[in-house]
Amino acid sequence: MMQITMITLVVGGIAALAAFKLISNKKEVAAKVYHPDLNLAATVQADTIKEGPFSKATEFLGSFVANREVSIASETSGKVISVGVEEGSRVGQGGLVARLDDGVLEAQLHSASASLDNATGTLKRYEQAPNGVTQLQMDNARTQLRTSQAQVEQLKRQISQYTISAPFSGVITARNFDLGAVVSPGTSLATLIDISSLKLEINVPERYVSQFKSGMPISVNTDVYPGTSFTGAVGMIASKADASHNYTIKIVVPNNNAALRAGMYGHVTVGNASERPAIGIPRSALIGSAQNPQVYVVENGVARVRDIETGAGNATSVEVLKGLRTGEVIVAGGLVNLTDGAKVSIK
Repeated sequence: MMQITMITLVVGGIAALAAFKLISNKKEVAAKVYHPDLNLAATVQADTIKEGPFSKATEFLGSFVANREVSIASETSGKVISVGVEEGSRVGQGGLVARLDDGVLEAQLHSASASLDNATGTLKRYEQAPNGVTQLQMDNARTQLRTSQAQVEQLKRQISQYTISAPFSGVITARNFDLGAVVSPGTSLATLIDISSLKLEINVPERYVSQFKSGMPISVNTDVYPGTSFTGAVGMIASKADASHNYTIKIVVPNNNAALRAGMYGHVTVGNASERPAIGIPRSALIGSAQNPQVYVVENGVARVRDIETGAGNATSVEVLKGLRTGEVIVAGGLVNLTDGAKVSIK
């Protein structure tokens, strides 16, 4: 009985200690949780609603990528005996990139060509002989001729692989070999890009995708050449959005005089750039969601949540169709920890 009593007391003590610790931790967590003081005025930035010119034009920023880019590789193994390009050099379609040592194959080609000449002459003599040539001899001569022709064609094909050429005109951005290097099949020798035209890749939210049409001409600008516009055309509109519901659109821009470079930033503006009277609010004032947009309206020094209906928008502002009137004041900044009914002080 003494042992049972002691065990009971120990277990009870542990339970009491655990309960005390839990209550203490709960109080500490509750003390750290932010609880807005409705009697304390929050400092905010505010805008007064007014009707004025509103532009639907929206700007999208992207970067230029090369129209074509390829890694030039060797189809066979061999020793480099000639180098035709340098990093940064331009090369035309079919221009020499590298030549490998094909001496052994050239010797085999000479031998195969001699055999072909011999087979051709033998068949001619047989065909011109009035008699004394059997059908078997004629068949063997024709077979030997076709075999020799196939050997010559095969060797010419193999020799052509020892001359590595540029598949299209462009600029060599990297060269990974030197004279005397021994390369193997699949070895990347150089990187070639075509910048005769560039692709400006932009990500467009789903609500703006309908403003782009395949083949549509569009003006492209870049900060590198302020005041200069480049005319491009919409080349590709993605059929599937990414996780953020943005669609990739590629705009093909002719690169006259190679003024543009891959990797530069460019921007396009779409939509109706003409201004018309409307109520517009800064995007920073919006709360809620895209399906249920809301704003804080300041009434007698108190912030009140109000549902609104939005229309068109641009990079900085959103048009309000319903829910606000001219002369009302909305909170445009300082919305952190702001709640419905909180007192506000306008900065």
